[in-house]
Amino acid sequence: MKYSIILLLLIAMETKAQSPHFSQFYASPLLMNPALTGYTEGGYRVAANYRSQWGNGSSPFQTYSASAELSPLRQKIKSGDRLGFGISILNDKTLEGAVQFSSVSFSSAYNISLDPDNIHTIGLGFQGVYNERLINFSKLNFETQFTSGGFDPSLPVGESLPQGKKRYFDMSAGTIYHAKMEDKTLYAGLSVYNLLKKKDVFLDPAFHLPKRFSIMAGGDIDVGESGIVSFSANHQRQGSASETTIGSSYGYQVGDQEKNVISIGAWYRFRDAIIPYVGYHYSGVQVGFSFDYTTSALKTSGQARNGFELSMVYTAPDRSEMRRLVPWY
Repeated sequence: MKYSIILLLLIAMETKAQSPHFSQFYASPLLMNPALTGYTEGGYRVAANYRSQWGNGSSPFQTYSASAELSPLRQKIKSGDRLGFGISILNDKTLEGAVQFSSVSFSSAYNISLDPDNIHTIGLGFQGVYNERLINFSKLNFETQFTSGGFDPSLPVGESLPQGKKRYFDMSAGTIYHAKMEDKTLYAGLSVYNLLKKKDVFLDPAFHLPKRFSIMAGGDIDVGESGIVSFSANHQRQGSASETTIGSSYGYQVGDQEKNVISIGAWYRFRDAIIPYVGYHYSGVQVGFSFDYTTSALKTSGQARNGFELSMVYTAPDRSEMRRLVPWY
């Protein structure tokens, strides 16, 4: 019975956390579609994200990510095309670090202009991923360690436990379409993850991590002289699980000198959560804060399963005049 409880607990946690994700998916490009690698205004882009979910006095799921991209050789390739290389790091943990998932991804993409005015582009990207999943059994408590005198961590757990670390390599791929017009931009893309379907659960040798499919779309539309409406949608499916998130925000330009935009909006994850959002965009720096207010059955009368996220993206400006001076820019 004890072993069955441990088995169910670990498999449930593995299933819930097998593919960490962010509500602000639009602020973590390399996690959403490898074809976005290097599709930037300037020569490089860096991003960082943090998510805390289901805290409420207990140990929350905490997810961290960071990424960096380069878009080199712009003066060497056709005008409007984009070559990109990127690296991203992800860490997801809970139970005060007893259960962790980490990955390092290397990606590359090429976006091709489809017309002389560089309005329409289409891109293809690939990503290699090194994954590591860890269960630190020394941080978990077992029934045999509880005695009449209290909890004694020095006592044996009374179970034959598997090795607590699992490593494997996987691959992802994606394609993306962009349309950049004078007063609006649009995009739509498809990506697939876990192409190699590696074994990813400690206690079930027959389980293979299923492929994850992601469809995303969105854009920006100028409204009047100082407003901009941004919208995005994402649908993901992995095995029998799926989720759909859709929403928009309104940004207002403060002043008329540099890009100085305050945004407010909301997204909705179907049958799960309402996600209010507030953001600030100054020059090339964009920061955002969102809060997941759970509306599904996971919210009980005694405990709310909410979460929040922070994001930061810096995109270097397009310094076309520097291309003559810096060979790789």
